[in-house]
Amino acid sequence: MKWISEQTPSLERVALVEGGRVVEYHERMRDEIRVGTLLHAKVDRLHPTLGAAFLVATDGTPLYLPINETLEALRRYPDVPTIGQAVQVGQTLLVQVVKEGAAPKQHKVTQNITYGGRFLVYFPYGRRVRFSRKLDVVVQQQLAKRVTLDETEGLLYRTESAQAEGMVLEAELKQLRTRHGKMVEQMTLEQDESLIVQEAKRLAHVEEALVTSRIDKERLEQMGLRVERPVMKGRLPAMEQVDRAIDKALDKVVWLEGGAYLLIEEVETMTVIDINSGKTISVKEQKRTFDQINEAAAVEIMRQLRLRNISGMIAVDFLRGSSKGQTRVTQLLKERAAHESKQIEIYGFTKMGLCELTRQRHGKSLLERSLEQGKPSRIAIHRQLEPKLLEIATYAEAAVVRAPLDSLSPLFLQESPVELVLVEGETGILFTGTKADCDDFVKRQSES
Repeated sequence: MKWISEQTPSLERVALVEGGRVVEYHERMRDEIRVGTLLHAKVDRLHPTLGAAFLVATDGTPLYLPINETLEALRRYPDVPTIGQAVQVGQTLLVQVVKEGAAPKQHKVTQNITYGGRFLVYFPYGRRVRFSRKLDVVVQQQLAKRVTLDETEGLLYRTESAQAEGMVLEAELKQLRTRHGKMVEQMTLEQDESLIVQEAKRLAHVEEALVTSRIDKERLEQMGLRVERPVMKGRLPAMEQVDRAIDKALDKVVWLEGGAYLLIEEVETMTVIDINSGKTISVKEQKRTFDQINEAAAVEIMRQLRLRNISGMIAVDFLRGSSKGQTRVTQLLKERAAHESKQIEIYGFTKMGLCELTRQRHGKSLLERSLEQGKPSRIAIHRQLEPKLLEIATYAEAAVVRAPLDSLSPLFLQESPVELVLVEGETGILFTGTKADCDDFVKRQSES
């Protein structure tokens, strides 16, 4: 298994590839607010009854700060101040997102921010020292003597810190302190860690990575991964395979070998998957044929759930095979679920012949991220444009880009690999060449 990561001006994209197939995919806008994001926000109003403050980020995103997540509550612990004693209306605070909200709920934030390193997790206002549960008491006592903290600071020693020397821990703590100092001074938005570093920590058994970022390469090598970073213009060729896989994952139909196929329908409350035999029909041994199709479908369904990040309630309408075939399908689903990082419950077949299961929810599915009110979302627009512009940059200096202009990220506009001539409309690249050629193309189009 291997991680593949690509960064464009406004996007981070990460795919997990196994046996030449994409099995997992993650993406985010670099200016997207999500768990771990650090940002400055202004206190808009207080709610004494809830014991909370409502904040507004610089881009207008509403945030929710409960009293127990304020620095004043941390300082006075175990006493609890009122929300009016903790913060004031109009005050600008440095906060970190701890829970993503879904409309109409706001993102939940804290003032007790954290910065993650390889060996340490630094809490500028944490006021206490903690240790990984995997570290025994003797090791904890030894580690506590290696680093000196101010009274207001806090620290969490990761499991890997047991192998680090005191000078290494001191150097990392200095880096994290410097990073915090910059965040206090600069009114910027920052992600706690890059997307591939977060995912590599989650699946520690994956030992290889292919990246475009020098910083990611250094960070992953520190974590013990074998990392390749080609020095080249344009895109990673491996990401073209990822693009094709994502295009297929946005389709409702998934074809199986032999002509059978899955039909995946995501609705608001659940996901329904129907298996169709297509032309794969044997009249003499119909049940045996259906059992074979069902087994192949079960394997592909588990892959699609992971790739598309489908979660919640899932109902699968398998073909009507034998009772032994149903038992085998249930067993296959459970075996595949055991290798998943998200919790999956297999409830088996109902009297109507539907197989019921649930998958732990973790963010939106690929389809939900790609559509907003039936139209391409902001992240889908950038996913379509930015990789193509990286390719174009190898042979052209400018491009005519058509897109909903109010959806384009400022990072995309500032750091595009080619000069942009923008036209309002449905997403696409209309023309490439020199800047003069692109301007002339737009002029001819407007006159025709």
